[in-house]
Amino acid sequence: MKAMKSMKALSILAIGIAVGLLAATQLEWLPTTKANLPQPTVSTTTTTTTMTPAAAPYNPSVIRDLNNAFISIASKAKPSVVTIMTNKTVKTASRNPHRGTPFDDFFDFFNMPDMPQERHMSGQGSGVIVSKDGYILTNNHVIDEADEIKVMLFDGKKLDAEMVGHDPRSDIAVIKVKANDLVPVEFGDSEALQVGEWVMAIGSPLREGLANTVSAGIVSAKGRALRLAAVENFIQTDAAINPGNSGGAMINLYGQLVGINTAIVSQSGGFQGIGFAVPINLAKWVMDGLIKDGKVTYGYLGITPQTVDEKMATALELPSTHGALVEEVLPNTPAAKAGIEASDVIVKINGEEIRDDNHLRKVVGTMRPGTKATMELYRDGKLKTVDVTLGDYPEELTASTQTEQKDNYNKLGIEVADLTTGLMERYNVKGDEEGILIVDIDRNSDAWQEGLRVGDVILSVNKTRVESVAKFNSVISKVEKGDTILLRSKRDTRRFFSAIKIK
Repeated sequence: MKAMKSMKALSILAIGIAVGLLAATQLEWLPTTKANLPQPTVSTTTTTTTMTPAAAPYNPSVIRDLNNAFISIASKAKPSVVTIMTNKTVKTASRNPHRGTPFDDFFDFFNMPDMPQERHMSGQGSGVIVSKDGYILTNNHVIDEADEIKVMLFDGKKLDAEMVGHDPRSDIAVIKVKANDLVPVEFGDSEALQVGEWVMAIGSPLREGLANTVSAGIVSAKGRALRLAAVENFIQTDAAINPGNSGGAMINLYGQLVGINTAIVSQSGGFQGIGFAVPINLAKWVMDGLIKDGKVTYGYLGITPQTVDEKMATALELPSTHGALVEEVLPNTPAAKAGIEASDVIVKINGEEIRDDNHLRKVVGTMRPGTKATMELYRDGKLKTVDVTLGDYPEELTASTQTEQKDNYNKLGIEVADLTTGLMERYNVKGDEEGILIVDIDRNSDAWQEGLRVGDVILSVNKTRVESVAKFNSVISKVEKGDTILLRSKRDTRRFFSAIKIK
């Protein structure tokens, strides 16, 4: 009843606001001089009528009901949101103090490498209770590689937590505490969310003392892609989301969980009005697999897709830019067996229209292996139908990518990402040159000493262009410890070379 009353209050308030805006708008559009109006033939004794705009109706009870609705929703949801604290040990190399001095060659001659050391790191995020017996939903990046996980409940009680399962492809993880009387959140339907709908973000931003912070905003957009995860369909909001909010709850005005707060786009590192959440329908699908099997099974097509722009649509004789272009078909995959070819443009799967390459990944990924799918695609300007049986996404693809990234971080001291529109905006990268973005760097590394920084774009390695992380990994895998590689990078409008020694 409270939810219905709240929605009624919102509807009445919206009508009041709309009436007020309409009146104001009409006033603004009224001509300001008689010269703009047709001049009627009238006598000089005509009277002037003054038009007074209609005042927006003011109803204190509506405002009070709206206020109470937000209070009620926050009170209902806050006990289901927790603070997650992690600790992990990271092994790093302490830079040889003689590196770069006349004694450098002397110490290299005696094979004295940079000294390994351990660094203890703590982190904080948020999570959402999904069952009375202790299951908690959060982001993978909140608990990734943690040696110790603790959870602080709404009442301040702290409990040890254990990992149930995590899925880097969606950035979703499930942990569990020993309890049997927790307050689980009520699940909503993220597919039913509308742009413009009110939502709340609840979490623990910045530090432990700010636990259970509530902010409010609207759904700004749906289906966003940031290239932060392999399977994405982000909800965008202007509700304040800050570091530490990751894993927290996005709640609708029925008090239901509709998303897991995950990321922000910011040039300062703080909130700038653009936050993102994993839709709860996707998060719950992943969660169910993690709880049941300890892993998530994704559908697999076996292609490399890309987005279709206007030039590409014209060249391929397409009616619009909707769909996903098949850049490459991998051998011995479901796509290859079904006869899908490079330059095909997939526009529908089982009747669902495909918007772009990211949407294709989401649709295929969330289908179970063995699912028979009917795909509509354009080939040589003509529409065709292809039937395909999806396979199981090979674990080694995800594992190898993660392993390569970790190996490269150990070798170079940098972490890189494909250069996407979202990351270009976040790191203020200008231009349209292809390359990869440095998103993390070890301050003890040769790369840091040579002047590389987060936000720099690597254009080439040993004079080989690297337009993707996959290409970068391929080039770096061929160099050995002790080798020196030549990087060409870009910062703002300046291009520069760096010689980096492989650890």
